[in-house]
Amino acid sequence: MNKKWMRNEGQKWVEDNIITEDQLDLIVARYPDTDNKRRVTSILPVLASILIGIGILSFIASNWGEISPLARLLLLIVIMLGFYYTGDRSLKAGNDTLGTSLNILGIISFGASIILLGQTFHLNAVDARLFVFWSLPAVYYLFRDRNKLYYFLLCVLTVGGQLYSLNEFQSFSYLLFVIFLLAVGGYVFLYPTNQKSWVFTVGLSIQALMFIIVEDINFLWFFLFGFALFTAGLWVEKNVFKQPFHTLGTLIGFGYAYGLYFMLTNDFSSDLELPAPYVFLPILIVILALSIIGKRKENLYMHAWELLIFVPFFYLVKVADPLLVGLVYLIVMFVYSGFKLAEGYRNENRSQINFGIVLFLLVCLMGYFNLAWSFMPKSIFFLLGGILLFILNSFLQRKKMKILKNGGPHHD
Repeated sequence: MNKKWMRNEGQKWVEDNIITEDQLDLIVARYPDTDNKRRVTSILPVLASILIGIGILSFIASNWGEISPLARLLLLIVIMLGFYYTGDRSLKAGNDTLGTSLNILGIISFGASIILLGQTFHLNAVDARLFVFWSLPAVYYLFRDRNKLYYFLLCVLTVGGQLYSLNEFQSFSYLLFVIFLLAVGGYVFLYPTNQKSWVFTVGLSIQALMFIIVEDINFLWFFLFGFALFTAGLWVEKNVFKQPFHTLGTLIGFGYAYGLYFMLTNDFSSDLELPAPYVFLPILIVILALSIIGKRKENLYMHAWELLIFVPFFYLVKVADPLLVGLVYLIVMFVYSGFKLAEGYRNENRSQINFGIVLFLLVCLMGYFNLAWSFMPKSIFFLLGGILLFILNSFLQRKKMKILKNGGPHHD
């Protein structure tokens, strides 16, 4: 029995005063839910609908030149509306998976129709406006049906559209970014889940990176974006955003420390271009102040060591040997990963421990490569490096199991 269909039908009985709301709950609870079984049996119809849709669009594309322009337009409209109509009929019948799949095919056929019609009338695209229009039906169905498949499709269209704009036109689509921010971000804000918040955070970071590439801005500004993302995790009210913002911001900062250490200790310092300090540093100081206040607000004042990874030590290359600055980054990464590991052990938090182990091993690996690559025979280098990492990982994993064996992670 499909409980969703029963509840939708039963709600009509409640509105007609045939039964009460409590009686409807009792009736629905009386029957087992077969949604899980339907998920398995609905895979074949979904695959069938996708294959049929691809087959139809492929057939049209291969015979496109033999069809008159008016017939092309009518054919594309009929196919698109057919997908939408059958999709909504399936949804009303209680077959959510099939209905959603057909509506997604309708959205895909809508975008394909724009492309094919553009070829018919020889329209040349100069920006990513195609993806702006293409994403609008996805926004409509996302907020109408609240299905995560529409959410992921919208993310693909907006982020993919930006990648297309970057590759084809060397431009950044502000309209796509606004749609991503308002529709994708707004949906996560209204209907938050960890999975969707991670997708939004990664998509936002990719778009920020593409903006920096398109506008030919110094790449160290993306480091500042990571710091801003980390700080936003301290201030955002929605808990679902805190971990993605914090973790991804940390990874960006740690990744920059990792890359700068490699550059500055391997004679690549001449390739390092620093952003104008009179613009970069004031903004960084403001973000630093907000992060300190945010940590105090969250009673995390003792965890100020997390900010160490965001200190702009790279400006020291103006007054010090680049090799020494690189070694400073190595020390910072060792201290940071060590504190992160110790925090995980103290909190008995499995995810924090695993994160700390990964960071610590990465720092050890980079330090070992830089130290031993130039003078050690390569066979011994790889053999010894693998053995050392294996021993170190085994030690850290045993310590983790020892910490977690009495009750497991209390703060996962």
